[in-house]
Amino acid sequence: MQALRNLTWWFIGLTTLVVFALVLLLSELLAGQFWDVPQASIVTVYAALFLGYVNRFKLFRLGETLVHEIGHAQMAALTFGKVQFIRVERDTSGVTWYMPKFIFGRITSALVSLFGPISSAVVFLITARFVSSELTAYWAIGAGVFIALILLTTVRNFWGWITGLALMAILYLVLESSGYIEPQLLGPENLNDTNVLLVNAILWVTAFNLGSALNYSMKCRRPRSPNMDEYKFSRALFIPPSAGGHLILLIQLALLWLSLSFLLGWPSPFEVGKFI
Repeated sequence: MQALRNLTWWFIGLTTLVVFALVLLLSELLAGQFWDVPQASIVTVYAALFLGYVNRFKLFRLGETLVHEIGHAQMAALTFGKVQFIRVERDTSGVTWYMPKFIFGRITSALVSLFGPISSAVVFLITARFVSSELTAYWAIGAGVFIALILLTTVRNFWGWITGLALMAILYLVLESSGYIEPQLLGPENLNDTNVLLVNAILWVTAFNLGSALNYSMKCRRPRSPNMDEYKFSRALFIPPSAGGHLILLIQLALLWLSLSFLLGWPSPFEVGKFI
């Protein structure tokens, strides 16, 4: 089982890294026929970011916790560690248990600590690029495969499974509405309207998770506990804890800005256009 788990996380980690690099450096390769993202979808993103940031209901933070732990696990695997399990608790705490390889220990610690907090921003960036290129169905297929593999090999508790299955249900509906699966639950006469609605749902979930992550990073930008990701990241890079905490927050904000440039159709992140 451990060999299958190692293979799973290598596959997920490498795929995410390749797609992320393509989005950042070679985004034109992902560009199908560009979609003029509706204003309603942009408003959805802004609303989700705000509500995710101010959210006080722990149950609604489970998705961000799962993405956070997946980020840790991906980088642990890519730095030759062995991922054992992921747990997501009802109180929104989470843990990724892995056996690290003590090669380039400080760099490994820095990368694993970094990729938890920024993982929601990475997911939102990839989502924004695929949605703006009318490739949402491919995004749903990839995300569905990843979540299924993670649930089968790594997630070990009830709340982790509930969160994963809820996300997979949304992805299934996206594939039905996109015409990649014969409609079973959706009415074929309204598939176009339903597709837009489900695209908005994907943007809502990923933006809401990012809002939650930004709230957490804002609170932890001056870490004091040695167990905090921001503290471990700072210690690994020989910088003050507050510097590491603020750097993680700035990385998230930069990825958010780049994501909005895709959704809003700006020529580049440095050529600001419309905001709605």
